[in-house]
Amino acid sequence: MTISERIRLIRHQKNISQNELSKAAGINVKSLSRYELGTSVPPANALKAIADALGVSADALSDDITQIKDKELFKKFEAIQDMGGDTKKMIINFLDLAIRDYKAKQAYAG
Repeated sequence: MTISERIRLIRHQKNISQNELSKAAGINVKSLSRYELGTSVPPANALKAIADALGVSADALSDDITQIKDKELFKKFEAIQDMGGDTKKMIINFLDLAIRDYKAKQAYAG
């Protein structure tokens, strides 16, 4: 089951309208609609706000997403997610380089 299906299912089970959920979660109703339709994926902070408003854990909504268990790393990815433009591209390029370097070292070490 996808995130969009989980949000919609739990919202319906709790008999909450999209307007009510969007207000409770502090999210624009159009964004919530896109999340439920699956045309957009909610960022981590929106997913947590929706989960809190529905009275469930974020994990209950996001089983289909890879979970980041390292809390410090998770916070950094949340910050990067909110960035835009060249800064975000630069960080992604740096991560790609670091991962490629790590994999190359692992390949030669074996």
